[in-house]
Amino acid sequence: MQDQHIFFMQKAIELARKAFAHDEVPVGAIIIDANKKIIGTGYNQVEKKQSQLGHAEIIAITKATKKMNSWRLERCWLYVSLEPCAMCINLILLSRIEGIVFGASSPKFGYQLDKEGLISLYRRNTIQVLQGVCQTESALLLKQFFQQKRVKE
Repeated sequence: MQDQHIFFMQKAIELARKAFAHDEVPVGAIIIDANKKIIGTGYNQVEKKQSQLGHAEIIAITKATKKMNSWRLERCWLYVSLEPCAMCINLILLSRIEGIVFGASSPKFGYQLDKEGLISLYRRNTIQVLQGVCQTESALLLKQFFQQKRVKE
């Protein structure tokens, strides 16, 4: 199972590199279905879209729901290189995603900063969360991006 998580997280990190190349915060996300088939992909496009709706998770979920022809993504898993924010975690919960695997923690915007703040109506205690898969690689990519940003300023 760990090999599977690493395999799919590497795919998310590839998308994060694509975001980096487009001068976006390097976050990538994929969604797999119950058959372990990738049904949605996304990378951050907040600057390009000039919208918070450009988060990698939102783009991947949108593509997956179109592919599945349903807003319910039951038995699906989300792999994302950075811990989801509060907005994205609520979308994940509403989408009925079974589990999340993420790489790096987000010390400023991660959903875990305010677990009690999640809207209890949508909270599902059954969602599985696995954190820290390919954490070093995910965190290094983010660190490089922000170091580069500081140099440019």
